[in-house]
Amino acid sequence: MAVTHVVTFSWVEGTSAATVEDILKNLQSWIDRGEGLEGLVSWQAGPDLGINEGNASFAVSGTFADRDAYLRYRDHPEHKRIIAEQIAPLIAARSAVQFEH
Repeated sequence: MAVTHVVTFSWVEGTSAATVEDILKNLQSWIDRGEGLEGLVSWQAGPDLGINEGNASFAVSGTFADRDAYLRYRDHPEHKRIIAEQIAPLIAARSAVQFEH
């Protein structure tokens, strides 16, 4: 069964649009290289459009061929580096879900 992973972030106050764009560029660059990401079916990320009040600030959605492919993504050293260095220090709130389909 395929697995979809969705995570949303709200950034700490004062996080600039340029900082968020840099995070997105680094994530996208890693995804585009595809190294160690066998089984990644689709991946999207971006800042909230601001259409509805109360939304998170940023979201990532990835679909994987199976659980093992998701786990390779989750545990990939580059993914962990980007989270530790760029994302974690700026998180005010985080929510995630993984579901099979």
